[in-house]
Amino acid sequence: MTMHVLCKDCWIKHDPTTLLCRCKQCEANTKIDRPVPLESKSGNSPFPRSQPLVCTGHNVPEPLDIYCNECGKEVSPRALVNERGVVAFVGDRKSGKTSLLWVLSEKLRQENQAGIYIRQPLGDSDKQMAGAVQGILTSGIINATPWGDADARNYAWEVILPSGEMTVIAFHDASGELWSKLPELPRLAHKRFYRYLDLAGSIVLTIDGERLSEAIAATERRGVSDPAGARAAQLHELTIVDALGRRLRARGVRLPIAAVVTKADMVWDDERWSLFREDGEEDGDIDAAVRRLLRAAGRKTLLDSIDLYFNPVRFFAVSAFGGVPKQPLRIEDVHPTRVEEPLLALLQNSLPRS
Repeated sequence: MTMHVLCKDCWIKHDPTTLLCRCKQCEANTKIDRPVPLESKSGNSPFPRSQPLVCTGHNVPEPLDIYCNECGKEVSPRALVNERGVVAFVGDRKSGKTSLLWVLSEKLRQENQAGIYIRQPLGDSDKQMAGAVQGILTSGIINATPWGDADARNYAWEVILPSGEMTVIAFHDASGELWSKLPELPRLAHKRFYRYLDLAGSIVLTIDGERLSEAIAATERRGVSDPAGARAAQLHELTIVDALGRRLRARGVRLPIAAVVTKADMVWDDERWSLFREDGEEDGDIDAAVRRLLRAAGRKTLLDSIDLYFNPVRFFAVSAFGGVPKQPLRIEDVHPTRVEEPLLALLQNSLPRS
């Protein structure tokens, strides 16, 4: 499997031909303080971990610092990413993407049954995450993701797999408005965003459980749902899936997807969806239950589109906080439920093939 070094700020997977480097020993000898092409200092590909990344220009071994030739920022030689290492988190505005990413990153720093955990962040990932969730900790409201060209909230973590192998997983927490405008988004003005999208090896689609609950309640109460409320979310979700599907078809691929109902606590008091709780039926078929939930909420077209464009497909139900967050949110009040299941299934390649 081909490995590359990732610059998460530019969303470029680098090989030795597209990296710059610095050698402190050479700088001391020449007094020239500027990056040079990596190939001019390194004897061979630095990416296999068995081959240390050192300068070959003198007798004293000196580790090389490497840099992205696009943005000039230093990148970690440990940022090795494979074809499945970039996960696209997509979804409508306020669908819970940032909350899910935050709680997920915290859960993966602890031991879990799958044996997959975060070893360390890359770059400013943790700093960006802390800034993203500051609002929820002070006012009970997640700050909206800024509109940007895939450079506002980028996260990458070095992850240990059950085999002991280390890899990198990287996400961009793009705004819901950006995803819903994907069909009309100019590539020239959003180069980094499209690079990120082209690198994606799997998809996590967030579907707002609160909007589903509203749609079901309205339908069961009046026989029809509220066109001005839940319909807007439904339209955005379908727009996102269709736009992604069109791009994948153009590339001739069908990526795996974990379709995730967020805020599952909004529906799990209904006995039909009680297995979404952490103490729900262990052998319950959550995939089938989520599909029933989506049909009940008028999302049959969305279901059909997901099955059409992606493979394999699996549905999940999660709650990042375990209930509606109080203001301000206290960490001890956070009781995440099943948040790690979607990503672990993608990393373990355990989605069922259709």
